[in-house]
Amino acid sequence: MSRSTLIYIMITCSLGFVLGLTLIQFSSTPSQHLPVSSMLVNGIERTYHLFIPNQPAKEPMPLLVAFHGGGGKGEVFPQQSAFESLAQDEKFIIALPQGHLLSGNEGEWQLNTDSTRQHDIEFIQAMIDEISMIHQVDSSRIYATGYSLGSMFTYEIACQMSDRFASIASFAGTMPITHDQCEPQRYAPILHIHGDDDWIISYSDTWTWKAWDEVGPMRNISDLIDFWQSKYACQSQNQTDFPSATHFIYNDCNQKARVEHYRLHGTGHKWPSTINGVSTHRVIWEFLSNVSL
Repeated sequence: MSRSTLIYIMITCSLGFVLGLTLIQFSSTPSQHLPVSSMLVNGIERTYHLFIPNQPAKEPMPLLVAFHGGGGKGEVFPQQSAFESLAQDEKFIIALPQGHLLSGNEGEWQLNTDSTRQHDIEFIQAMIDEISMIHQVDSSRIYATGYSLGSMFTYEIACQMSDRFASIASFAGTMPITHDQCEPQRYAPILHIHGDDDWIISYSDTWTWKAWDEVGPMRNISDLIDFWQSKYACQSQNQTDFPSATHFIYNDCNQKARVEHYRLHGTGHKWPSTINGVSTHRVIWEFLSNVSL
């Protein structure tokens, strides 16, 4: 396939397809190596991979749920080996649920969830219940992270499952401008990381997911952050400028919630290895692990 033909396909196809095509064409991401478990949820077979520390803690352990990006089913999560090493040292479990492409979804994770569209939310509920029956899980310390389309799904978690997830941190996603159902009773702290040179999920521009009518126009990142800090009624803002990033913190929010955002200068859609000299996986874990239900 010529370069011009590939560019034409990427421009004219829907963004969901572009996400998958981008990963297929330009990524050599290795396949998932962790053991896989399967379960039936509403008659659909769903799968997830699980990492358990070699010497689990005697007390209940935190659970980190990591949502892969578009086209990333069956592949390792960004910095997965680093997350595994950290989980081994700090004694927490990692679950990597696998998306499932169903009618009405252009991507493998269902967005704009409402009472009539719940199959991924119900899968995650069932997965957590199953893992908790087999392993010692600290139900007050369940966390979510995600990349790209998986980052978008973490906002479904914030809207629909904040009673189970203590906090959320993700990279390179957004959420619909009009969300049919997002009135969480509990306000989960949120960290969003995004490159301001991202050409797939634009930092500055709203955009329409062409072939996914259930989702509609998507927020730019400033609007995404404004949505959450406004919903949480945050009263103060701090901004710290670094050579490679700007760090925003919105504090004094209702329910002791918090919204943080790293705007990465000159960074695209690829998961960054570090943020201000600190490994990205550690930035994420340090934010998440400081919160419990």
